[in-house]
Amino acid sequence: MPLKKGEFIPAIVKRLVRYSFKYGWHGQYPNWQEALKRSTGYNADSVLQRVKAAALKVKNGEANYERDGIAQQHVEIFYPILSSLLWVASQNNNNLSIVDYGGSLGTSYRQNYPFLKHLNSLQWNLIEQKMFVDEGRQNFENEHLHFYYNLDEVLAVAKPQLLMFSSSLQYMEKPYELLNKVKQSTIPYLIIDRTAFINEPEDRLTIQTVPPAFYDASYPCWFFSEQKMSDYLQDTFEEVFSFESGQKVTLGLEELDYTGKLWKRK
Repeated sequence: MPLKKGEFIPAIVKRLVRYSFKYGWHGQYPNWQEALKRSTGYNADSVLQRVKAAALKVKNGEANYERDGIAQQHVEIFYPILSSLLWVASQNNNNLSIVDYGGSLGTSYRQNYPFLKHLNSLQWNLIEQKMFVDEGRQNFENEHLHFYYNLDEVLAVAKPQLLMFSSSLQYMEKPYELLNKVKQSTIPYLIIDRTAFINEPEDRLTIQTVPPAFYDASYPCWFFSEQKMSDYLQDTFEEVFSFESGQKVTLGLEELDYTGKLWKRK
């Protein structure tokens, strides 16, 4: 079904990269509604069930790691994110409160927890679609990991030091409205991870088509102008560093790197 306003694509979609010309990211659409009309949407429940099954294997000790609904024995450590988390915690007396926007059922939390459990305190506040939050609250919450429907709900109960978009901002209908809310908050640090920026003056709205080996689906996806994003954030945040996420995406005939950026409030 088509996405509803404010919803975003869960993690299983986010690493589907470098496909044949039929799949991946294509087109340039004037607005979100036009892109939606030309998209099929996706079966959110089937995605949830796949991610849930893999995450439960990790929770029950049958696997060590889960990414995109696939259970694995080898844990992938992504050092740019881990070092950012530890750096922020070190500046807050070894306390860390993070907002993980689009974090599935806690993939990044479980990935990084072994290296964060020594901290004096750890709050991992995860924002996702409603059905993921409902599932997370029922089966995956613990003393550190909590699930929320939106940023306002998090800010009502916590004072996070870092907000991380886990390859989710580009699936929002109005990403700059959400970024404006972040700018108006007091959150000191911002990470936009696993996002492909383009060297153009304006953002480009595309449709992402998923290979049927995963499931039949297509939906709108933004490619952000790197300069526009920098200009939008620079009155509030300054860039600390950028990093490659180790993946590539194909936009038409152009191959782009998935990257991440860490910003610090001025």
